[in-house]
Amino acid sequence: MKGEALGSSLTKHEQIIRFIKNLEVGTKVSVRQIAKELDVSEGTAYRAIKEAEAQGLVSSIPKVGTIRIEAEEQREIEDLTLREISLIVEGEVLCSTERLGLAPSRFVIGCNSIGILEQLLEKDALLIVGDVPEFQRIALEKGSHLMVAGAFKVSKELIKLAQENNLVIISCPYDTFVAVSMMNRAVYDRLTEKELVRVEDIMVRDVFYLTSEATVEQWHEMAQKTGHSRFPVVDQNMLVIGIVTAVDVAGIDRTASVLSVMTKDVLIAERQTLVTHLARLLIWEGFELVPIVEEGRLVGVVSRQDILKAFQQTQKQPHVGETVDNLVMSGFTLDEWDEGTKISGEITQFMINEFGSASPGTLVTIMSTATYIALRKQLRLDTVLDNLTLYHMDPVEVGDFVEVYTRVIHIEKKSCVTDVSIYCEGKLKAKGILSSRIIKK
Repeated sequence: MKGEALGSSLTKHEQIIRFIKNLEVGTKVSVRQIAKELDVSEGTAYRAIKEAEAQGLVSSIPKVGTIRIEAEEQREIEDLTLREISLIVEGEVLCSTERLGLAPSRFVIGCNSIGILEQLLEKDALLIVGDVPEFQRIALEKGSHLMVAGAFKVSKELIKLAQENNLVIISCPYDTFVAVSMMNRAVYDRLTEKELVRVEDIMVRDVFYLTSEATVEQWHEMAQKTGHSRFPVVDQNMLVIGIVTAVDVAGIDRTASVLSVMTKDVLIAERQTLVTHLARLLIWEGFELVPIVEEGRLVGVVSRQDILKAFQQTQKQPHVGETVDNLVMSGFTLDEWDEGTKISGEITQFMINEFGSASPGTLVTIMSTATYIALRKQLRLDTVLDNLTLYHMDPVEVGDFVEVYTRVIHIEKKSCVTDVSIYCEGKLKAKGILSSRIIKK
């Protein structure tokens, strides 16, 4: 079909929209496929597909891709489509993604009697139930869609039955009560003229990033230029392959490649991901910056600060400045010592309290950051602080140059303990024992 004329009076953009309209429901759509089929540039194909998504012709489904969908019918404001329901409950769609534009005719929430269940179910209803295969089968035989709460597995036999009857099955990680509560809340928000906030509503689109050919020197140049300390790393196709942070480059030769120091285990999200879901992932995984991708390509970033602001006001957020932790640690350098790692830096005006000495909060920040750096550099671990016990603390004056020594004294599968000491001119100024939780290896 490559090069076929779809109408001489139509623009290429309009030709692509018409082409998409003529696709069968359930057909996968990609930028590369459209560009090849219609002999247009990938940029033109991309813009047309986004327009088709805005018109409700296609939808981007996590782990599936962009597919042709049924046009959504006019509905009341309190109606939720199966697509919206899957997003609200953070569920995984197991089959029949092309029917996600449908709004269920009714909701049936659990049941303790087969007879009553059969009376309640009807075509295109949605049954919300846990690990009860018998009830699940009855729903599918009645032509009802299915949400399996509690992250229970659905048998291959039932998935096949749903596919044969063109019915949707959603696997939900929450129990039935929590899932229904989340849906009720979403309906309430809609009725009060609020919208579900998605990542694309708050992401920063003008992204600063490094390429796979970049060096540590280029990281320093970009950090100085932008005031930021975390940057995604992309390959020649704009696919995200890692993230480089200040911790990664500390003490590293500036001629080294970013590929040798970057963090490869990166949390990424798609544009349609709910902000509430991403916020939970950030807390669980301990990430500070999340690249936002479309078909694997970098299109934006979201930071913890962006999400916090999104919860305070439902509007698009600008890029924010550095955290207090980064400001405190900006002048410190990393060195080695026989028993662990050492960081050194000056106590500045920014760090002092009303008495002219370093505030306790500043010293705690230095100690916790020193622990994080030591565990990252020595053991390649990402951690969050669980507990800190201070055994000694003396005043540290503004202008003092301090040396912070960190030693790992105990490590287990999920936690580790470090000893941190702060010295000034050879005198001990602060000492503590820190317990940290390992969030990933």
